[in-house]
Amino acid sequence: MTYAAMLGMTVLQSTPQRTHLTLAVSGAGLNMHGTAHGGLLFSLADEAFAVISNLQAQAVAVETHLSFFRAAQEGDVLHAVATPERVARTLATYRVELRRGSPETGDLLALFLGTVSRREREANTAEPSGA
Repeated sequence: MTYAAMLGMTVLQSTPQRTHLTLAVSGAGLNMHGTAHGGLLFSLADEAFAVISNLQAQAVAVETHLSFFRAAQEGDVLHAVATPERVARTLATYRVELRRGSPETGDLLALFLGTVSRREREANTAEPSGA
């Protein structure tokens, strides 16, 4: 079982232009304040970032940043939507918006920006299957 699967993440869409994951916040994902742990939000954003960045090339993160705006609560359904900001041959930067409720118009909880180092896939390397 992968880390993403253990946390309950589901990939709803994975294309090079838009990747969408979802996760329901459970009691196990809460921090000492009774809200979703920042690590849980980071993990969801990071998984969306990993999925989108590895669709067309082998990619490894070189830098990430996450800004928190609002807290998530137990029972909230979170959406991570990743889109490319700039994709070049060796470096690519992606934006991931974390929202509660609707992936397009729900409350913006956090914004993740990440850059990957890319290289062409080796001939015997399979493409990722998602989460």
